[in-house]
Amino acid sequence: MPIEPAAAKYASIASALQHRIDSGAYPVGAMLPSEAQLVREFDASRSTVVRSLEYLRQLGYIEGVQGKGRVVLGRPAALASQPPGRIRAALHSVEAPDATLIGAGRAPASARIAAMLSIPVAEPVIARQRHFPATGMNWPMLNTVYLPAVASSGTAFHLPHLLREGALDHLERRRRLVAMDVVERLSLRTASARESTLLTLGRRASVLASLLVVRNVAGHPLLVVDVVIPVPAEGLREAFKLR
Repeated sequence: MPIEPAAAKYASIASALQHRIDSGAYPVGAMLPSEAQLVREFDASRSTVVRSLEYLRQLGYIEGVQGKGRVVLGRPAALASQPPGRIRAALHSVEAPDATLIGAGRAPASARIAAMLSIPVAEPVIARQRHFPATGMNWPMLNTVYLPAVASSGTAFHLPHLLREGALDHLERRRRLVAMDVVERLSLRTASARESTLLTLGRRASVLASLLVVRNVAGHPLLVVDVVIPVPAEGLREAFKLR
């Protein structure tokens, strides 16, 4: 099955810097290398480096200090206690009996997926793509799970039958792992021709793309889930409790 196309280089730069912060190579309170130094180190354009730094700032890893550069804040401690319904559905929806398994198997990791999993580009991953129909609680979604092939031992992600538990539940139970948090990257875009076919969408329909990175207590990626959700004509709506 096809793997997602390579993403811009900023993702791999951001992943490398995030790993250095998480590991303590860049301690809290330290200044990051200058933009010029990062441009030379990663052989990238200044705009690419700036984009990767802005991504880390939005996650809460760094903050700009006028006239000095960017200071390390450390791994963000404040996380939302309850993820939105779309994230819970993406991680915990049961395949059997209503989902359709589009494909499952081994493939080389694209640059985008490799960066999210902190593995080398082209390292084997297990990719499992499913289509979930709309229910009373959830929108229809195209959901693709990625995990390193070396970490898939004992799981059934590569098998062609439907699972009777959610992707994250299956990974935690089979590998005896504990997921600590999930980082979501959202974007709104036009559906590809393949997505339009699988989701039965009209020409140039809009979709909400959600990339989820599930991490353990050390901040190491366990699982990546790529979710595509059709945007209904009335727009997206979710309800959240304030108290």
